[in-house]
Amino acid sequence: MSKDRKKVTAIHRDKHYEQEQERLAAREARRRIGLRRRLTMIGIVGAVVLIFASIGLVSQQSMIDANEKEQQLLDEQYAELQLEQQRLEQEIENYNDIDYIAEVARRDLYLTKPGETIFKVPEYEEDEEDEDS
Repeated sequence: MSKDRKKVTAIHRDKHYEQEQERLAAREARRRIGLRRRLTMIGIVGAVVLIFASIGLVSQQSMIDANEKEQQLLDEQYAELQLEQQRLEQEIENYNDIDYIAEVARRDLYLTKPGETIFKVPEYEEDEEDEDS
């Protein structure tokens, strides 16, 4: 039997199997490299998108803050203008009142009715209080 074994030639299956395994390993290595590159690119693109989104949000928030400050300022101006409008409406009513016009004419212009004499007396009490304050 030992003679029969020597005559049998060895099949080179192991060599083909090793070559196939090396080819599969090289293919797997290329796939890993490709996967790593794709993931890196996706990460970079994601980071860029995130940065631009953050910049947009920050700029919008600063614009909102500026608009809120401007709105507050305009609300204060509106309240002042409403008070001014009320005062002017009161003046219009006063200037349409004959008694008020007569009082202003007497006080500021020293006008009198026929047969009337106006004496202007200084008010010392108010002047002294104003100076003390």
